[in-house]
Amino acid sequence: MSGPNTFFATFDPSSWGMRAPRGLDRLILAVTRSMPDNWLGLRIAMIFRRIVMSKIGEGCFDIMLWGMRLRLYPRRNGCEKNALFTPQMFDVFERDVLAQAIERRRVAGGAFTFVDIGANVGLYSLFVAARAGSDARILAIEPQPGILERLRFNLAANPGAAVEVLPIAVADREGAVELLIDGRDSGGTHIDKNAMTSGGVEQVSVPCRPLAAILADAGVTAIDALKIDVEGAEDLALVPFLPAAPDHLLPGIVLIEDTRGQWRTDVFALLESRGYTAFARNRQNVAFRRA
Repeated sequence: MSGPNTFFATFDPSSWGMRAPRGLDRLILAVTRSMPDNWLGLRIAMIFRRIVMSKIGEGCFDIMLWGMRLRLYPRRNGCEKNALFTPQMFDVFERDVLAQAIERRRVAGGAFTFVDIGANVGLYSLFVAARAGSDARILAIEPQPGILERLRFNLAANPGAAVEVLPIAVADREGAVELLIDGRDSGGTHIDKNAMTSGGVEQVSVPCRPLAAILADAGVTAIDALKIDVEGAEDLALVPFLPAAPDHLLPGIVLIEDTRGQWRTDVFALLESRGYTAFARNRQNVAFRRA
C-alpha cells in the first residue's frame, strides 16, 4: 500500500477478500447499513461510523454491494465512505435516474450504453453494470492516480462487468491537463482550468481528449445515459461536444453536477438548445432528458 502522507490516493493490491471487515468493524457496518434513509438514521450511522474511522487510517474493506465485489477506502474519499457505511443512502436520486433509464432501454430492447465521466472508483459504473446486465456497454473515464488503480481493481474483481476504463481527462483539446489533487477528498480533485495553482497543492499532468474523439475511438454511436461529475470542468468536456454532435450521438439522459458558478459557458443553456429538458434535480445534480 502506498504511504499515508502522499497526496495521491492509497492503493492496496492484495486479493479481494483479504480485507473483509471482521469483529467490531463488521458489527458496526451491519448497524450503519441497517439505518433508515432519513435524517435520524444518518445521524445514528455517523456516530457508529466514527468508531471505525478513528482506527482505520488509510485502510480499506472488501464488501459486496449491488451484487458486486468492491474494495472501499473510507478515508479521504467521501463517495467511498458513504457507499461503505450507508449504501442505502448513497446517491439515491442519481441511482434512481439511471435505474429508470435502464428500464426504458430494457423495454425498448437492445443493450444499455453508459458513459461515466469522472468515474472515481467505479461506483456508478458498477451499479449500472449490475442493473443493466452483461450486454451493457460502459465507458468509465477517470485520470486520477491512485483512484484509477482502485477503479481498475474493483472492475478486475468483477470480470463479468462490461466496463472499459479510459485513463484520461475529458477536455476541450488533445494533449494534457493539470489535475489539482484534493488531499482531503479525492472526489474534489479537478482540472486546473485557470493555471492559477497555489502553493501546497499537489498537481499531476494527465492526458486529455475531447469527448467526440473518445467516443469515435471507442466505436460508440448511441448513448442511453451520460453522467458527468468533474468538479467544475463540465464545460470543458461538454461545450465542444454538444453543438457539433449528431443527433444520434446525443445521450438520452445527462446527469450532471451543478457547478455552473465555475463554468465559462452555460452548459444548461447548451443542453436546452439541443432539445434537453431538466426533469429532476437535487442539491448536487441535475438530470436532463432529450425529447
